[in-house]
Formats: sequence, structure tokens, C-alpha cells
Amino acid sequence: AERGGRLALAAVLALGLGLGAMLIWQSLPGGMAATVDAVDGTLFQVGETAHIPIATGTEIREDERVRSGRDGGAVLALTDGSRVELRPRTELSIDRGLRGTTIRLARGSVIVQAADQRQGKLYVATDDCLVSVTGTIFSVNHGTKGSRVSVIEGEVRVDQNGRETVLHPGDQITTSANLGLLPLGDEIAWSRNADRYLELIGELAVLRQELLDRVPRPDLRYHSRLLDLMPEGTVFFAAVPNLSQTLTESYQIALERLDESPELRAWWEAHDGPSTIQPVLDDVVARLSEVGGYVGQELAVGAFQRGDDSGAPLVLAEIVNAAALRAFIEEQIDTYTDGDVPLAFLDDPLAPAAGGERLWIWLHDDLLAASPDLEAVRGVARLVLEEESNPFAGSDFHQQIASLYNEGVSILVAVDLGEVVSYATGQTSDEDRRAMTLAGADNLRYLMLEQKHLDEITEHRAVLSFRSPRHGIASWLAEPAPMGALDMVSPDAKMLAAFVVKDPAAMLDELNAMFSDDERAEFDRELAAIEEELGLSLRDDLAATIGGEVAFAIDGPMLPSPSWKLIVEIYDPARFQWAIEQAIVRANLKLAQLGEEEIELQQEVVGGRTFYTLPARLTEIHYTFVEGYLVAAPSRGLLDRAIRYRESGYTIVDSPRFRALLPADPRENFSAVLYQDLASLLQGVVERFGEDRLTEEQKEAIGNAGPTLVYAYGESDRIIVAATSDGDLIGGSLLGLLGLQLPGDLDEVLHEVTGGS
Repeated sequence: AERGGRLALAAVLALGLGLGAMLIWQSLPGGMAATVDAVDGTLFQVGETAHIPIATGTEIREDERVRSGRDGGAVLALTDGSRVELRPRTELSIDRGLRGTTIRLARGSVIVQAADQRQGKLYVATDDCLVSVTGTIFSVNHGTKGSRVSVIEGEVRVDQNGRETVLHPGDQITTSANLGLLPLGDEIAWSRNADRYLELIGELAVLRQELLDRVPRPDLRYHSRLLDLMPEGTVFFAAVPNLSQTLTESYQIALERLDESPELRAWWEAHDGPSTIQPVLDDVVARLSEVGGYVGQELAVGAFQRGDDSGAPLVLAEIVNAAALRAFIEEQIDTYTDGDVPLAFLDDPLAPAAGGERLWIWLHDDLLAASPDLEAVRGVARLVLEEESNPFAGSDFHQQIASLYNEGVSILVAVDLGEVVSYATGQTSDEDRRAMTLAGADNLRYLMLEQKHLDEITEHRAVLSFRSPRHGIASWLAEPAPMGALDMVSPDAKMLAAFVVKDPAAMLDELNAMFSDDERAEFDRELAAIEEELGLSLRDDLAATIGGEVAFAIDGPMLPSPSWKLIVEIYDPARFQWAIEQAIVRANLKLAQLGEEEIELQQEVVGGRTFYTLPARLTEIHYTFVEGYLVAAPSRGLLDRAIRYRESGYTIVDSPRFRALLPADPRENFSAVLYQDLASLLQGVVERFGEDRLTEEQKEAIGNAGPTLVYAYGESDRIIVAATSDGDLIGGSLLGLLGLQLPGDLDEVLHEVTGGS
């Protein structure tokens, strides 16, 4: 009791001291947060009763509000070296805390050039999101309808109500469905540095093209000796080619481009590249190049399960000179450590060895084996020296991987999910196992990830297989089927996403089945209340009328507003339309009670077809029904064009850029497809700023920015997802190494599929 009393007293004292320190901190006057670096027009310090004009050189203290006038913007230099550019009619304040500096954006637009944050982060806070960075260039636009965050360079994290989204260059996100996306060029057109940002985008495109044209790619491999040496119980296998020469040549090309391009060089110098980053990269690339000279064609990593325990990783590599590689490793240890490294070379791996936690390395002729598990290294040695048979070589997992080598492999990752899930299931509760069954994860088998380059096309492929036919959520993606919705999308579409799912009503039933009894009862009560208010059944009057095919496209100009279209297969258009009208009737009853303007659904019959117009906050929504499809768009003209595309056969499937990316396989249809024409998207930026501001080389590089196609097949016992592009893995990776990323989603697709390898 006495000990408990002392602990309680200590806790009270600690809490009191903490609160006291916080109150004292809050009562102290704020220090300097920024300096006015430039003013175009008028900049005010906002007071309770008056606005005070301030000039260049004025210090801005913490929590002081400043507002740019209607006639121009301003630039603030923060104490950490960051720069904030304000658009006209922008209001913000700045405060500093233990976690970093926060720009509180009340309204308007800012472009932030964030300096590298040695401690903490730089934040931009609005009333609907929190943006955090450690060093990058991005914009935040905050208005009545919400916020829009756009990234020019680097990585940005956006938190909305606890949901975090990571953005990369060219990415954009909005906090409201009523706030649309804008081309990056339009979003930053007001900036005094807009030309420089555009030039940087152009130079990155040129660098990417040079990497594609000049850097040799590793040859495909059709057999793996290392796979045959993996131990029994292997559940993970990853293999990569020796990329040292490719990386070295890519780095040299990037350095050449930095010397030749004033825009890239200015960016590099602004980030202290020559003095801080480049020396580190020089050293890393030099060491990778040297060690790559000792490594052969392939390097592999495996992980295995032994009984109830998951084993340590095992690294295998083909090598050129065992003695030279050992000398190199020992030299690196002597140079960069104090020599006390838990590492041991095994001259005779089958002889008794002292135990302890260390990395065991065996170098033999043209083979390297390394693992913290001594028995794993000895197992490899027995296979090589005593020519023992390997049980793993006869396993189905081995055969699945070997079949991929028969088709040619560049980068490969394989996981025996069946064994992993089986092991994990034994450690989970009955409720978790039930959830896995309903999700369809209880019969997972293998996951295979591949990347390779064929005929100027880079292909990324993932195959998720199951022990038996898919069920639960895993079965929601339907088997490949014709997509009539694509007939209403033109060959000029900038973006297309389309998919087919199984019966939407059955999907709702399966989702409901995933709840526990108590959760289902609560869900049913809430659903009944919603349906009572709407006067309809969400399952029977809406979900049951949908056929399961959905397409969304950006098909036309991005300005003055994006030319989007939504196409949904509808089995019962009359019932679906009744549900819409019923929901509007009930909504109007509610609006009338509140004294607000009612919703008016307009309709017009033209040529025997009924066109509907539904007012919305951002733009009108026009829709009609076309041969079993609901087609919606922001204008009547877009609906008319969609119908004409279908009637004339002028469709996306006839686009040469689209067809060039289609895979050569026996399947005639897809379960899902995502197409993006990066050159078309970037062209909007060029047109916005004027082609005279770009060099011929930059315009050519942007024009060469290739499209990307991601597609999926939902087969009975597996799901195949693949991506093809005329991009390149190495180019994207090197740009990531330098902190230079491509605009748009193409580089992100490559990065995500390959894990940033």
C-alpha cells in the first residue's frame, strides 16, 4: 500500500509538472516564425479591429495572422529555411512546437518549398486535413468546398480524419467529393515560380527518356541454380538480377544531365545536393559497383518454416571470385566499423562451430550462402558438397516458381501463402478465423510477383492463387467478361477504369454475414432506419438492379471542368429510376421541413430517349439509359458523344496506344482494367503554359511519356493482376534514388508493383 501511494504521488507530481510546463509555454509570447521575403501588391497583418499593411523584411511572429490582398501575393521565409508563397486573398498563421512548424491555412492557396527538416516535420493545417512533409514542394488550396493538395516534388502525407494518404509528384487529392481535381499546371499557374516548376517537370521527362534509351537492361533468366538450393519448408523466395552495372550507368547519366540542365542543377543545388547528397551517393554507387563486380547473374533471398518456428532468412548469390569477395567484405568491416561485427566466415561449414547470434557466411567456388541460421547454411553445403537430394525441389511451390523461369524471369517474388496462413491460423482466435473464411482468405495458396521487360514494354504481374474456387470477398471480382461500357469511351480518353463484379445484391448479403450477431443486429437497425427515411430497399431497389459492370473515364478536355463520364450496367432501369425519384421525394419532404430549396429532377425526351438532369453543388449531373447502361456526365453534350461513340464504333479499344499495351495471351476479356495516357495528361500542362516556354527536347520527352495499362483476370481459383507500360523499372528507381520523381501515376505504379527495388 505504501509503495502504491508513492507511485500515485509521483504520478500526480509528474502530471502537475507537465501541466505547469505546458501552461507556462502557452503563456510565453511567440517568437519569430517567418520574415516577409517579397510582396506583390499588399500584405496585411490581421488584427481584431483593423488590418495593418506590412512590407518586405517585416518579421512575422508565431500565431500572428497575415493576409494577402486582392492585388497580389507574397512570399514568407520561415526560420527553418522553408519558403511559403501566398496567392492573393490568402490568410494564414504560423506556430512552432516540439513536433515541428505548422502553417495554419485559414483560406486561400499556398505553395510550400519545404526545407529539409532535421527534427520534426513541417505541417500545413486546414480545418479538414493535415499535411506533413520533411522536405519537398507542394501546394495546398483551401476554400469553401474543401481542400486540394498537389505535389510538385517529393513525398507528402495527407491526414483526413485519421485516414492517411501518401502522395508523390503529380499526385493530387481533395477532401470533398464536391471539389474536383485540376491539372497540376492549372493549380500552380498563379505562382511566380510556375515557369520553373514546369521546366523541372520537362527536364525530368528528358532524363527519364535518356535512361530508357541508353541504359542496358539485364537479360531474362530461364533457370535458377539458387532456387534448387533453398531448404525444405521454404515459404518465401525472391530473386533479382545483378543491377550494379545498370545502376552505375544510370547514375552517370543522371549526373551528366545535372551538368547540362540549368533547371535540374538549380534544383539540385537548392537541396544541397552537390555538398551533402552527392558525396553519399557517389560512395554508395561506387561500393555497389565494386561488390557487383564480384556477384554473378542472380541473387536470391529465401525464408523457411521449421516445425512451429519460422526460420531466419537465407541469402544465396552466384559469385565470380570468392577470395576477392571475402577480402572486400573484410575491408568494408575494417573501414566502416570498429571490427566488432557479429559475422563469421565458415571455411568448413560441416565442421563443429561455436554458437552465438551472428551472420554465417560460406563462400565456395562460385556460390555465396549467408544466414543467421547456421543450420540453413550447412544445409546448402550438404547439397553442394555431398550432393544430397533436396526435398524442396520436389515440392509444388518449387515447381510453380520453376515454371515462371521457363518463361523468363527478371525480378521475382514468390510466397507460399497457404503455409503462412496455416501457421498464422493456429495463433488466432475463432473470431479471426471466421473473418478469414468470410473474406475468402482461408484457402489462399500462392502469391507470385514478377517484373520483366519485353519488346520495349515493361510488364509487372501478380498472381494470387487459391486451393479451391474463390469464395467470400475474394470472389467479388467476376471472371473476365465483355465490357459494353467501353463502347462509350473514345480512343482519346485520358483515363479509364472499368471492372466487372458478381451480383451486387449477393455482395451485400456476404458483407452482412461478416458481422457478429451483435454487430449484425446494430447494422440491421441502422439500415432499416435509412431505408425508412428513403422509402426504399437499398438491396432490392438499388443493388439488385445493377448488373455488375462499371466504368469511369476522363474523356475530353480537362478545362474548364473535367469531362468525366460514369457508365453502370443496369438490369432494371425502370426500378432504378423509381428508386432515384423516391429518394428525391423523401429528401424534398425533409428539405421542406427545414425551409430549404427542394431538389428538382428535370427530364426531357429527345428521339425517344429520356434525358435526366439532377442539380448538384459542384455541377449538374446529366444521365440517361442506353441499351442496359446508365450513362452519367456533367453535360448533355458528353452524353450525346458517348452514344455516338457506341453507334459509330469509335471506341477506346481501337486506340493504337491502348492496343499496344494489351497482353499476348489466350484471354479475350478482362475482369478489370485501368488505363492512363500520361502524355495526354501532361499535354494539358503544356497547353496551359504555352509551348514556347518548353524546349523542343522537353516537348519531345513529354510527348514520349507512355501510357500505362493495369488489368486483372478473376479466374475460378486465382486472381491475376498485371501492368504494362513503355516505361522502365530502372529509370523510375534511379529517379527515386535522387529524389526526382515523375509527374503522374506512372512512376508510382512501377514503384508499388516492384516494391521500390
